[in-house]
Amino acid sequence: MKTNKLMIAALAMGALVFASCNNKPTPDPIIPPVETNDVPDVDKPAEGYVTIVINIPEGTECNGIYMKGTLNGTDWSAENTYIGLEDAAVSAAEAVKFEAIDGSKEWFKATFKLGTAGIEGKICLKFENDNSWQGQAIDVTVDEENTTILLGEINGEGQFSIAADIPAGVLYLNIGGWQHSDCVEVESKTYNVTFLLPTFCSEFEIEAIGGFDGWTGTPVTLEGTTATITITSAVGEGIKIRQKSTWDNQIQVVNVDGEWSDATDYILGEETDVTIDYTAGRWTICAEAE
Repeated sequence: MKTNKLMIAALAMGALVFASCNNKPTPDPIIPPVETNDVPDVDKPAEGYVTIVINIPEGTECNGIYMKGTLNGTDWSAENTYIGLEDAAVSAAEAVKFEAIDGSKEWFKATFKLGTAGIEGKICLKFENDNSWQGQAIDVTVDEENTTILLGEINGEGQFSIAADIPAGVLYLNIGGWQHSDCVEVESKTYNVTFLLPTFCSEFEIEAIGGFDGWTGTPVTLEGTTATITITSAVGEGIKIRQKSTWDNQIQVVNVDGEWSDATDYILGEETDVTIDYTAGRWTICAEAE
């Protein structure tokens, strides 16, 4: 741990006293409280690897923390989506697991091989269904003060990528919570969700998908360009809409930079009658046909 030690003069004893973050504060009023900085000091890995250090809400690691996504361009929708030390995404049993640092319940780390094309993904809790994305990390931010690698932007869904050709280093991430966690009891509600959709440029089936169904996809009722669905979901889960069984065709919207990008998850809250307006958006394949 990075720890600041304060050296003070004990007025009564005339001797030097050292205080550390592991010592209980002394009742003597002339000795000030100890200042600490408990961010773990983690060694740089070998070239071709990256170590990711995460700070999570205490005690929410549940069934284990992993990285899910794509390694060397593997398919995000494939059955094996965990990041391991192979050249392709692997099953949970073969995946690299984040391990507690010095027994901490808040700080964890894992070292990954960058491969020939780098890695891209999200930090996730493991669920019984290995292909479930319910445990995605939320409110993910970079601790820039301690990070020693070059990292691209983390999007609103906690997704980030690390290039294969960067020098070895350590990435520090702060995680605010999880979309769903077996460690934390979350209130569930019944939601009536209405999607106002952009114009279809061809005929295709669509589905809602999100934490409520383990990110597997659920049919909707479609009338023209209005889709509706009633679901039971934990508060705070995300929901999206896409073409049935594929992420290659989903809703795109104009982002803050004025560019088209995939719409982020709509986060379900206290309001149970929800309308999500995508009329100013477009379908991926419709944009490609322009």
